[in-house]
Amino acid sequence: MQYIPIKKTFREDKEIYTVAAISLKNTNKTVVQKIPHPLGSDTIDYETLDEAKEAITLAGFSYILPDGQKGTKATIKQKIVQHGFDYEKIVLDSIKDKINSANATVSAAAILAISEFPSEETFDILFSKLGEDNDQIRKNTIAGICRYGNLLGERIVKTLKSPNWVARNSAITCISTLAENGYEDIEKFIIPLGEICNDNNTIVQANALSTIAKVYQKYKKTTSN
Repeated sequence: MQYIPIKKTFREDKEIYTVAAISLKNTNKTVVQKIPHPLGSDTIDYETLDEAKEAITLAGFSYILPDGQKGTKATIKQKIVQHGFDYEKIVLDSIKDKINSANATVSAAAILAISEFPSEETFDILFSKLGEDNDQIRKNTIAGICRYGNLLGERIVKTLKSPNWVARNSAITCISTLAENGYEDIEKFIIPLGEICNDNNTIVQANALSTIAKVYQKYKKTTSN
């Protein structure tokens, strides 16, 4: 279980609760969203302690309060939006129920929908679908992972060692997409791609060869600027 500390500070005599976060950027490198994460190098400020706790648990983590006490999602009351219904839970349950639908079109749509809700559970679902046989499911899975590429780079690298060659090939495609979209830490992919160029599957080999060339050219441009 991963914990995110909640730090209490004062700003203009007002209490502020700060948590570590990671910034998600678009192709123009503009921050479009921040989500709490224990390894985040950025921060998010909240006006109340309850807001900080809720944000952390919605991201799939547990928290450490300013006094050192630990808490999890189970320790805070679920937010009721209107008329006694927790709308977010209803939405997420409806989507997750279709993730493994026998109908590939429905499953692919559910994959795309769940990627709108960044959390550890969502990321686990996305990575579990990288080895799917259906092209549309894989395409939507790759799109969902690349949407949060700055957060998931290490998990993509680990997937290069998957026993499923389709998952390995999909991970390479994720790297290729991230390189095209201006992923910041592109250097981390060079050595793993070099290793997988010797993969026992020729499709994986071919994808790795074209991707490592692209990644290296992107790396050279970033280091020469």
